[in-house]
Amino acid sequence: MTRYTSRLAVIAIAVALVFSSVPAGAQDDSPAFWGPGPNYLFVSAEEFQSENSGNTIWAGDFEGFWTVAGVAGISYAPVRLPPGSLITGMTVIYRDEEPDVDVNLSVRLFRSWVEADGTAGRTLIGSEFWSSGAPGITSTWVDIDPDHTIKYIDGSTAQSYTLSYYSTVAGILKLRGVIIHWNRQISPAPATATFPDVPTTMWAFQYVEALVASGITQGMPDGLYHPYDPVTRAQLATFLSRALGLHWPN
Repeated sequence: MTRYTSRLAVIAIAVALVFSSVPAGAQDDSPAFWGPGPNYLFVSAEEFQSENSGNTIWAGDFEGFWTVAGVAGISYAPVRLPPGSLITGMTVIYRDEEPDVDVNLSVRLFRSWVEADGTAGRTLIGSEFWSSGAPGITSTWVDIDPDHTIKYIDGSTAQSYTLSYYSTVAGILKLRGVIIHWNRQISPAPATATFPDVPTTMWAFQYVEALVASGITQGMPDGLYHPYDPVTRAQLATFLSRALGLHWPN
């Protein structure tokens, strides 16, 4: 395969990252925000589905809050984030209309996994959140400690992520949604260098290797990277097109 010129690809990608800074506000497969800064994914209460499929579970109100209308129980919603996302915490938005401190709701973040041999399981990420019991509308920060990196394929393990919602009583505990706080990360640096002129000790080593791993850069025909050479407009177009996946005609 032809090796395209790559020089200073890190600068080219950095320019592209500046162009978009709108946080993702709903679940889809192409979040609008690029770069390593703070990012947010809103998982609406409407996306939760009950484990008790035979019952009428969710009922919404005109203010966007949802409640268990049939019986108290557990409901689940998928969490969709790009691979490599670092989850740092979540904000739970809910309404409690019951002064009884023993009537509460809980929200948990789970990692479900399946091994190649068929072994499966589920692991709690962070700690379980329980409401305080104080009546009113509340948004509560829940720290994920330690921060968790999203991996859908981890060696021979396939993984998925879900939020669970549980209420101790139907009708008076209402969920608006959960805001997942996350950041993109640069992929870990490999143990050995792809290019002789970008050694493991160079400051840009991790960044260059991340572009190599993603297929954005392939180096020069002589097998080197030439990290300090200037970048042409043609090379810049190559970097950006590979990074953004442009362009597919209708």
